[in-house]
Amino acid sequence: MDTKSEAQIQIRLVAKQTKHAVPSTPIVVPQQLQRYGLSEIVNHLLGNERPVPFDFLADGQFLRSTISEHLKESGSSAEDILTLEYVESMLPPTEIASYSHDDWISSVSASSPDRFVVGSYDGIVRVWNAQSECEAELQAHDSAVKCVATTAPGSKSKVEFISGSQDRTAIAWGTKGGQRKALYAARGHTDSIEAVAINPTNTHFVTASADSTIRFWSLAAPKKSEDDILEDTDDAPVSKKRKGAHAHIMTKAAIGTLSGHVGPVTSVCFNKDEESQVFSGGWDHSMRTWDVATGVNLTTSLCDKVVLDVDYSAHSRLIATGHADRSVRLWDPRSEDSTVVKLRLSSHKGFVSSVAWAPSSAYMLASASHDGTIKVWDIRSRPPLYTVHPTDAKDKGKKLLALDWHKSLLLAGGESGSLRIHSVNSQYDDQEGPAEEA
Repeated sequence: MDTKSEAQIQIRLVAKQTKHAVPSTPIVVPQQLQRYGLSEIVNHLLGNERPVPFDFLADGQFLRSTISEHLKESGSSAEDILTLEYVESMLPPTEIASYSHDDWISSVSASSPDRFVVGSYDGIVRVWNAQSECEAELQAHDSAVKCVATTAPGSKSKVEFISGSQDRTAIAWGTKGGQRKALYAARGHTDSIEAVAINPTNTHFVTASADSTIRFWSLAAPKKSEDDILEDTDDAPVSKKRKGAHAHIMTKAAIGTLSGHVGPVTSVCFNKDEESQVFSGGWDHSMRTWDVATGVNLTTSLCDKVVLDVDYSAHSRLIATGHADRSVRLWDPRSEDSTVVKLRLSSHKGFVSSVAWAPSSAYMLASASHDGTIKVWDIRSRPPLYTVHPTDAKDKGKKLLALDWHKSLLLAGGESGSLRIHSVNSQYDDQEGPAEEA
């Protein structure tokens, strides 16, 4: 390549990954270089016999064009030294296993890399291990299971996970006498429970319901059934009215109720940095922040379409929401105007039913959609890094309803009844989040 006649620029290469660091002395390169040519330079400077693929960031955004095009778009001068941060490229997620169910999968939560809890429309909660063995089929609900949530690793709580159902109850499960059993049933909602979340310290949980409310509960099992508390309320069925599979299970009453949504509440999660706060989304096109101790609706953010899922990242301190307009939206609850969308990501061809932040990265996010695909995003780039299609023909074109990102595993399930498990390389981890906007 004849570089003498080409426009050139000085660049400084920097890396947070110390194993890939090169001298920060500026070097002169052609402005027509893209990430592949830059990657060759870095590998040459490192003396790598086997090339390592790298991505490059300019001004905090991925370089997806030539350096020359970036300068034009950003209004930067070629006379200045351009600093390019480089990171090892993330490899495409690889499907490593698939577990079949008899009905649609509504929800999934991994308690460890070796154990996965799955909720299904057949009303059964299943516990799987990494050896493709179903360890337990738990039946205590009278209708479809809509949501599951597992306690955090190292929990001292007797509760291992909670399931919520269209039968209006949330059931806490634990091990007694060497067998998993229902410890109690949280009752009080007057319509289907659509989402459940457990706080990081495993002391409380919240449920979101089609009855337009969110309820706040203690995770600890009651010493006696709390039917008498429910009898004092107007909106909850009492023990005499209970029938079905969970009629014999001890009852638990809520600590408080959060009211404000108009229509079903589809999703809820805790603020991992401030456990007194929860975030919720619903059919009323709103994403709300609540103080669970006081029951106060702190902020309400409105958008164009129904909110189908919500997740909060402790690393980026951003909220991600999935929507019926096929988009993922990011919100910053720290900003003065937290009701304004920080970023909108569009690529799916169907409803975005579920979103999940990477557990150890401030920038990585996954979304699942009714279009049957999973998309992996880096929020420093508008296009998705990868679109993950199902490998089995029976899963193609089937809606995805559930998603969980646990360590190096990405789990998804939905209409086909298949729990798809993918391996995600962890070399891309970066816990330093985006700076708060002034």
